[in-house]
Amino acid sequence: MSTPNAGVHGTLQLLTEIDPVSEMIRRAVRLEAAPDGRSVLLIDTDSRKPGIHREIRYEITPAELIAAIRARGTELRADLCEEQHAGVAGHG
Repeated sequence: MSTPNAGVHGTLQLLTEIDPVSEMIRRAVRLEAAPDGRSVLLIDTDSRKPGIHREIRYEITPAELIAAIRARGTELRADLCEEQHAGVAGHG
């Protein structure tokens, strides 16, 4: 019998800035699961200044991230979300 996947997994790209001239990525911000699956990392990679490559990592538990989103985010009604999803699915 298999057990459900416990812990954090996966990556989510939140922001990507691309230089319009060189088409190189200047900045990228992503959420990524920690290797042990117990926390979420916010990784901010910044190469906007020539010759400087900076990466800053922030760590938070899934429970803390959920609490922060619930405290600061805007709650969307389930029926409204379904209507928006159906509208997007109908295009294309």
